[in-house]
Amino acid sequence: MEAGIIGLPLAGKTTIFNSLTGLTAATVSYSGGKKQVNLSEVAVPDERVEKLTELFHPKRKIHASVLVKDIPVQFDEQKGILPASLGEIRNADAVTVVVRAFSDKAVPHPLNTVDPARDLQKILDSLIFSDYEVVEKRMERLTREGKKGDREYHTLQKIYEKLSEGKFLGSGFLNPDEIKMLSGFRFLTVKPMIIIANTGEGGTDLSRLEEKTSSLGLNLFSISGKSEMDISQLEPVDQKEFLADMGLKEPAVNRFIKYLYKTLNLISFFTAGEDEVRAWSVERGSSIQKAAGKIHSDMEKGFIRAEVIEWKELLKMGGFSQAKKEGAVRLEGKAYTVQDGDVVVIRFNV
Repeated sequence: MEAGIIGLPLAGKTTIFNSLTGLTAATVSYSGGKKQVNLSEVAVPDERVEKLTELFHPKRKIHASVLVKDIPVQFDEQKGILPASLGEIRNADAVTVVVRAFSDKAVPHPLNTVDPARDLQKILDSLIFSDYEVVEKRMERLTREGKKGDREYHTLQKIYEKLSEGKFLGSGFLNPDEIKMLSGFRFLTVKPMIIIANTGEGGTDLSRLEEKTSSLGLNLFSISGKSEMDISQLEPVDQKEFLADMGLKEPAVNRFIKYLYKTLNLISFFTAGEDEVRAWSVERGSSIQKAAGKIHSDMEKGFIRAEVIEWKELLKMGGFSQAKKEGAVRLEGKAYTVQDGDVVVIRFNV
């Protein structure tokens, strides 16, 4: 699972990256040049992994993880984010847009004034234009090949019409079959998106930004980037004290992961035993056979059935042996819809 972070220059994008990852990637003023992508594999906080670990005492425990990417972009005051610099974000499962919501005379805004709603629109316009170019070129090619009657062309035409009006598509614009058919294009404006308002001591009014994100059906939450970056460098015990002073119950990464899971419609299931306790992420509504493929492709191909028990029930029973004696472990076929918190044992044959 991959989340890419983009934003206008001096929005504090790398500061947010550091606050989410606990790293100390250099935060630099915008100079018009390029810089490297910052990467970090972030463990998904989940107390259920800890509880199962206490039960099984495995050799290792593995949380589900998110690859967070801080992606540099090329920016032009008139054109916005240049399409050529958006290639990296097309690989992401979700797009995280950081908008500046703080004032700092030492860090002037590249557009002179702080206006989060305007900045978000400028970024969305860049994504819309980038997708528009991709659609236009593909439609031109299909026309040359005499394929204007094809389903692909008609679907692209639907996309083209909305993008040409300067409208954001949104993750619900295409149906699952259309998404599968056009998956190779990796359209930016249909990706799940999270908006982060980077606030600070010199915060600004977020009402217009809240209205805009609400009208587009986008998730918005605020992070005081500089403060939370500093807190993320501390030991967990010290973090709690500083977060409490800010009126927060948990660090930025925990809040971000919750928004990400909600945006991507993800749940977690588990495998557990003496060797390993591990959390796996899968889209809500997935079959157990598809979930098995997250563990290993052979399990999906040769799936026979699954032993399933809810994690709290497994803890209550004290392990699989007693749970089976009590009849608490169910045998489920490939059509079973895996539930958040299921602990599974996959039976397969290849």
